[in-house]
Amino acid sequence: MVGFSSCLNSEDDGIREWGGYFEVNNTYGSVNFVDPTGIQLVPNKTIIDAPASSALAYINYQYKDDDMAQIEQTKKLPVTLLQDPVYLKRLDCLTTTLPEETKTVSIYSLGERDALVWGNNKYLILAPTILLKKGTTSENLSTELLNHRLTLYYLSAEGDEDANTLKLYLRYEISGIGGSSTEETDDKESWASDYNVRYTNVSHVNLQPIISMYKSTHSGSEPEKVTVEYEYNNSTSSIPTIAKKQTKTVTYNLYTETSSNN
Repeated sequence: MVGFSSCLNSEDDGIREWGGYFEVNNTYGSVNFVDPTGIQLVPNKTIIDAPASSALAYINYQYKDDDMAQIEQTKKLPVTLLQDPVYLKRLDCLTTTLPEETKTVSIYSLGERDALVWGNNKYLILAPTILLKKGTTSENLSTELLNHRLTLYYLSAEGDEDANTLKLYLRYEISGIGGSSTEETDDKESWASDYNVRYTNVSHVNLQPIISMYKSTHSGSEPEKVTVEYEYNNSTSSIPTIAKKQTKTVTYNLYTETSSNN
């Protein structure tokens, strides 16, 4: 199982605590969580608000050592959730051309250390941090997020066959910002100072259909790495920008038959 474990107190009482990313299994109104090996974590309470658009969630939970004895036969583990699940946002992946540079805004950071490939190359988890508008609080967060869009792009012609690399491009747009050459070249970018509330949007993308497209254009060859190119602010300022963007690429290893990551 993916996660961390620890005893809850100094005396070993046979109760363990774990946490990690798990696939959401929502069947006939019953929600449980599945690890990359197929083990189902069955919560001790009914979950009815799992969003249909989210395939992954981060959960913290407890389980009993005694229940582990039957896990090989049942493939199920009863758990007690320590907090509500945190459902990851689904990132759309488009195969169209990239949006115009005058329309995209810099990402504050990609959270590279928080990114990982889940399962046997099933999902890629990313943790981009963006800057929301001044005055954003928990009360108006959902409304503000409607103005922000993160999108992945896969351009099949851009794959590097020699390096066995699947290339993705992460682009960020804010509703009502950008789209004109004047705004792109305006060094002042007066709109940018209105955005100073950091928000980390932990997200996931299903890699399976993208890998299938890669294989179809590379004679069935499997990619060994996936790269994500994103735009960031190249100045010392932490505010978002259109005019001063530069690109940065991060690389994540995929699991292969000879991979030491298994």
